[in-house]
Amino acid sequence: MTALFDTHCHLQDPALTGDVAGVVARARAAGVTGMLVCGYDAASNVAALGLANAEGGLYAAVGFHPHDASDLTPEALDLLARQAALPAVFAVGEVGLDFFRDLSPRDTQRNALDAQLAIAIEVAKPVSVHTRSAEDEIYAHLASYAARTPLAALGRPVGVMHCFGGSLEQARRFVEIGFLVSIACTITYPKNDAARAIAVELPLESLVVETDSPYLPPQTLRGKRNEPAHVRAAAEAIAAVRAVSLDVVAAATTGNATRMLGLGVAVGAA
Repeated sequence: MTALFDTHCHLQDPALTGDVAGVVARARAAGVTGMLVCGYDAASNVAALGLANAEGGLYAAVGFHPHDASDLTPEALDLLARQAALPAVFAVGEVGLDFFRDLSPRDTQRNALDAQLAIAIEVAKPVSVHTRSAEDEIYAHLASYAARTPLAALGRPVGVMHCFGGSLEQARRFVEIGFLVSIACTITYPKNDAARAIAVELPLESLVVETDSPYLPPQTLRGKRNEPAHVRAAAEAIAAVRAVSLDVVAAATTGNATRMLGLGVAVGAA
């Protein structure tokens, strides 16, 4: 079966925690052999670590979402640095800037982002980046990070622009500094021509797929809970707009994900 990798999910979310075993089983049945479980605050980071340590094929990312940037105290930052260095952690995230909701002051968001980028540099792990209505501003932060992380010298992507909602031009700028661009199930929404343009115009070597479970289900499941099994819908949509097979998209995006995370060989490979 074609191997897929969900590069961003929240299996520790209350909407999924009572059904994690079922969620993982359905994902595997759909060919999803790897899932990056992303933290967003102190409690979710601990939960992501617990899931990654308990279940094969789950990989943890730890970080503070820009909405929760005000909670990144010096003590929380110290703990995050120690968590980021753990073997079960494969990325720092999700981190970023969100100037759409502004749930934390913008200066606080900027400071939290830079502090977490510094941790990622120290532990030599990629970052999973959330950006909304801040794509132009975050570029300078990420370009500085990309120039300093040791990952580029190792030939690895420096991070991923999670559920990217910016323009094709903006996406290209992030690719130029070493980032992958993640296509979510939202590519299936009838009005999301921007995501389909990115999926067509960027090289496959720059793309990965995700669900952002339990959020953002594909069009056929709008209003319902999302889960990693549905990442197949994102890959199928990319295949359709590029006029290639699902196998081609799956091989490329899974290979890109495993290369970014430093897993060595594609998850699910013989």
